Amino acid sequence: MILVFGGAYQGKKEYVARTFGYTLADMHQCSEKGEPELDKPVITDFESYVLGAIKRGENPVNFVNNNRLRLRDKIIVITDVGSGVVPISKEQRLYRDNVGKIMQIISRDAQQVYRVFCGIGEKLK
Repeated sequence: MILVFGGAYQGKKEYVARTFGYTLADMHQCSEKGEPELDKPVITDFESYVLGAIKRGENPVNFVNNNRLRLRDKIIVITDVGSGVVPISKEQRLYRDNVGKIMQIISRDAQQVYRVFCGIGEKLK
């Protein structure tokens, strides 16, 4: 597994395409509507799935833990939402906390971890 994370609009998808040779057609873009489809090699916008799960009253950490084997050959792209001001609303705090927990789980399992800032990837692991 490879984790690619960074702030919003920092060029994470473009970095994955350029570095690992994938196209947008190889990427599943998560949404708030349901669980990510795991049939493509790159799963992007994972934080959108997390927000949708929180809104539905689901635990997105369970999804990650239950699908660790299916995720092991994927590139996971996620926006880091943990920096900045702590949100006032309970839902937004749960969202932020769960994205952070999921990033920790995935980074522990990942063979490689990259942080992308201004389109430049920095290998952390």
